[in-house]
Amino acid sequence: MMMTIDYLVADPSGNTTILVLTPVAKEQHSSLAAKLLALPELDAEQVGYLTVEEGKTLRVDMMGGEFCGNASRSAAAYALSCSGEDVGAYDVSCSGCEAVLQAKAASRGDGVYDAFIEMPYPDDVSGILLDVDDFPSRFFRVDLPGITHFVHFVPSLEGIDKEKYWNILKDYVGDEVLPAYGLVLCCTQEQAMIPAVYVRGTDTLYWEKSCGSGSAAVAAALACTTRKNVATHLKQPGGTIAIAAKVDEKGNLQQIFIGGPVRLGKVRSVNIQP
Repeated sequence: MMMTIDYLVADPSGNTTILVLTPVAKEQHSSLAAKLLALPELDAEQVGYLTVEEGKTLRVDMMGGEFCGNASRSAAAYALSCSGEDVGAYDVSCSGCEAVLQAKAASRGDGVYDAFIEMPYPDDVSGILLDVDDFPSRFFRVDLPGITHFVHFVPSLEGIDKEKYWNILKDYVGDEVLPAYGLVLCCTQEQAMIPAVYVRGTDTLYWEKSCGSGSAAVAAALACTTRKNVATHLKQPGGTIAIAAKVDEKGNLQQIFIGGPVRLGKVRSVNIQP
């Protein structure tokens, strides 16, 4: 039996996301996401299932049960677009994260919104050493709710062999059961990063055009190592994300924010076999 799915495509700084508006049973999320991502006309990196009820917390369930900051702030942009207002503040909950997140959105016009969200605190930030070309290299493991990112700072991203680093990380993770994990190669001098994310529930790996949780992981790694507040913009393959992190006098993380533009497409429908 065919299902009619209402959806829109959100573009948060290049991390193109299909937001499904039609209620879909959770056990069908993974298989339906695979079919939507296979549609060439959509050209997206991920799928989120969005629930919007007036007066209630916005809810985003990602295709593999992972957490996603970009999809969460896109939900706020969509809620603002439905309200007819120019600015709005929203509570957002997302799969993989128990905390309710605070998001703000403002309309730029022509379907573009500035959307910022306070990210959940990492469960842990630790340094690990992995062999790169037979030399021990430091990676920062940032365990966020719903996704673990491994941040590696490099002197330059130009000509970098990103697949080499991914294979090193994949070997390190091995049989450890993580719902989702990512690699972030970051150059602070260039204020740029290259992110990759693997989602176990859908067995998908994407070198993403931008990554919200990966950006938050960079902010956390920088704040924890320098014990100073962080505020900057990170260029990514598909756009730019603003990051900020605050620490107390002891260097403990207090807040992490990410934000940037979100472009929303029109609500459309597709008939698909669930």
